[in-house]
Amino acid sequence: MRRFSGHLQDPWGSFVDVKTNLLDVLARELPRRSGGRVWFSSVCDPYQQVEARYRLTRGAIELLLAYEKFSISILTKNALVLRDLDLLSQMKDRVDVGFTITTFSREAQPFFEPNSSSIKDRINALRKLNEVGVGTWVFIAPMLPYVTELELKEGLRQLAEAGVKKLMTDRYNARGMIINQTLKAYESWKPAANLQEIRRLLWEGDKYYRLLDAKISDLWKKEAPDAIHEKTF
Repeated sequence: MRRFSGHLQDPWGSFVDVKTNLLDVLARELPRRSGGRVWFSSVCDPYQQVEARYRLTRGAIELLLAYEKFSISILTKNALVLRDLDLLSQMKDRVDVGFTITTFSREAQPFFEPNSSSIKDRINALRKLNEVGVGTWVFIAPMLPYVTELELKEGLRQLAEAGVKKLMTDRYNARGMIINQTLKAYESWKPAANLQEIRRLLWEGDKYYRLLDAKISDLWKKEAPDAIHEKTF
């Protein structure tokens, strides 16, 4: 997305362009559309920190609430979604909320998921959403070597206890400047880390990712026998 927004040289995650006319455009477009599922959102977090100020996601949900022909899927890393629980609870069967989790390690999480809610707060948000009848799911992504498997069993147990019924997984998509940012995060987390081996796994770790995904699947079946696991790679 950087190449489409004039931020080609800016590190991913260091910028945000606010579409301040979003609600005006959406209000015009909704009556014209036949309906469908609206995705919040595949590239940017709809509940990143600036949403607390601009309230664009909340405004969009308020508009969509009036049109039963639309349903909503939300994917976020931030417990700010609970601010809109009053709206989401009115939609129930028309909305689901997913949380991305890269690692369950409280020690590693700040290095690889900066500016995101803590793992504890995300799991608590999942629990509260389920309590009011909003369907939830978790996206374990991107799976990172030596990071995602930390505290994995305990993390999956907590997800099951929170009422999560669907788990999705995806491997790391190595490309361009992003991999350099990822390696810097590893170096900050563990200065003695073998960056050459980590780089190899990020680029060529097909077997590693298959084995890790199989481990996640087996653990998830034990913790949540009736739940779903889908891999997306």
